[in-house]
Amino acid sequence: MRSWIVGAVALAGVITATLTSTDARAFCRTTTVHAPSGYDPSQSGCWTQGTPLAWPSGQTVPYSLASNASKQIDLADATAIAHEAFAQWDDAPCKEGAPTVQAYDNGPVDAALVATDCGLNQCDPTVHDGLHMIVFRDDQWPHSDPVNTLALTTVTYGIETGTIFDADIEVNTAQHTITAMDPPSPGTVALRAILTHEAGHFFGLAHATDTSSIMFWQYQPGAIDLTADDIGGVCAVYTPTKAKDGCGVTPGGGGGAAGMFGVALFMWGALARRRRTS
Repeated sequence: MRSWIVGAVALAGVITATLTSTDARAFCRTTTVHAPSGYDPSQSGCWTQGTPLAWPSGQTVPYSLASNASKQIDLADATAIAHEAFAQWDDAPCKEGAPTVQAYDNGPVDAALVATDCGLNQCDPTVHDGLHMIVFRDDQWPHSDPVNTLALTTVTYGIETGTIFDADIEVNTAQHTITAMDPPSPGTVALRAILTHEAGHFFGLAHATDTSSIMFWQYQPGAIDLTADDIGGVCAVYTPTKAKDGCGVTPGGGGGAAGMFGVALFMWGALARRRRTS
């Protein structure tokens, strides 16, 4: 994850059961205040300083894959896997119905746009890029993270309101072997696990305190499904509630809130880019 000044957060997954409960409170929210470097929610609890981030209620948010996809995974496979990943969040079984913000595939975009996209490059703080891209970094991983990262999601937001304006996902195919296979073969990482985790950041969730959650900060081979904790998070943020003036969004909050691959630990991407905008 990277950090900017406006409000952009860069973040970077896990469970196996089908769940309907939304009472879990181990999920965490990304906020407008940067957590300290190396902050681990599983040890210290959710970082709660600042305003939680969220897309405005009722939005349908498009995402687009860069048309060149990756040398490791072609566009057709990447598109299908991204659809499966985002569908889990869109279809989360909240008690009051589906989440009030939905993501959908808006089709591939010219790979040349990666070089000018304001979520992937430094732009004027007042510019809000509405193109939400998924890109694969085959040639070089452009982030000097202190640990290996599998992917990075950069969320641009209003520094005072926490309103999300833009979200872009980068997958580290320069330093890791990514596969469309599930479960992955030895020495590879499942793209579906990566994108399911990153989609959680796309919706404004931070790394969880629960080690079994898809939003936990370490990659766990074979873990590709949302847990009750993950479902509780997206439902707390985007579940419609009855109010005098109609439907609103439950503010929700993180309560307290992947893994080992062979002998290596892979962090998803831990911080967030932050750009400050007025």
